[in-house]
Amino acid sequence: MFSGATNDNLVKTAFIVAITALSWDVFTLSPVVLANVAALCFILPFIVLAGFAAHQANVQTPKRWLMILKTIELVLALISAIAIYFELGWLLLLCIAGFGVQSALIGPLKYALIPQLIEQADLLNKNAWMESATFVAILIGTLIASDWILNSTIHLIILISLMACIGLMGVFFLPHLDRRADHNQRSIQYLVHQQRQDRQSMSAIWCISGFWGVGSVWLTHLPMLAVDTWQLSPQSVGTLLSYFVLGVTLGACLGVLLKERHLTTRVIAGASTMVFGTLILQVSDFQTATIGLVLTSAGGGFLALPLYTLLQDDTAVVANRIAVNNIANAMMIVGTAIVSLIVVGLLELELLIWLLVLSVGQLFLCLYHRSNLSFS
Repeated sequence: MFSGATNDNLVKTAFIVAITALSWDVFTLSPVVLANVAALCFILPFIVLAGFAAHQANVQTPKRWLMILKTIELVLALISAIAIYFELGWLLLLCIAGFGVQSALIGPLKYALIPQLIEQADLLNKNAWMESATFVAILIGTLIASDWILNSTIHLIILISLMACIGLMGVFFLPHLDRRADHNQRSIQYLVHQQRQDRQSMSAIWCISGFWGVGSVWLTHLPMLAVDTWQLSPQSVGTLLSYFVLGVTLGACLGVLLKERHLTTRVIAGASTMVFGTLILQVSDFQTATIGLVLTSAGGGFLALPLYTLLQDDTAVVANRIAVNNIANAMMIVGTAIVSLIVVGLLELELLIWLLVLSVGQLFLCLYHRSNLSFS
């Protein structure tokens, strides 16, 4: 899973840097338009393929289905290598769409697989590893691709291919697990309707999607914060991203240490920490703002960990829950991006104020759903 997330971000970042810094021409479209097209190409499969992904995770033998998906990833990695070497932007854009499809299909499987491999008591710890590894993969993919696409494309090509090979080889070490009893494939509408009957897990999904919506705005606007708000060099973006990932990892680790606390308490505490961290960010001093950045991301990591664990408490429906969660995440990411474009881009609200508004919104979202979560 780590290798796959790393490759997703290597390819996406390489494309964004190539169309901006290297001026690759793709259908004569502007870099701003292409960046948004790339984001949609990656996100939309999570909505469109949610029902199919959940069905396959339920009926396929896990190791066989994972082998197929990781082989597809290897093929996409090799095609991406060709696209980067020959500077074929349109082909790299198609690969981003392919990685989106592959990631959408593997999402329900990876979260459904974890409860089958470990004891329920150890589930929180392993989810902490998964959460931390995902953001570390984002960090590695973003930092390396943004540098190597400019200075060392051969090394980037080798790394993308190598990560795909490592991911495929990792499947061989998984034990053989039986597939579940046959399930009828359900439509997206059916999955959402069915999930809405389970108020507790649906509330967890809404709170998780809020976290991803806020987090996506943070990651998108970190370069703007670095250069425009704090007057730093463009190279400092990697440092800020490192602080963000460090915070999420610290939050996840703290979540493991405080796992005996009631779920609602942890969720509200995480959301409150996000608000407190964003308040600290309002100061002009960069060193102080760094503390706020770490606290904000730590609150998010602390918030999301028990919610993901809650979605895995019933192995029979984990895949369906994750499929619906992926739909909610994708819709929240797209929604917050559109609203941010209007509020920050058109209405020219100060970015730090907008980030504070989003954090407060996350807190109110968690408070609104606390009664359903309290059944845990």
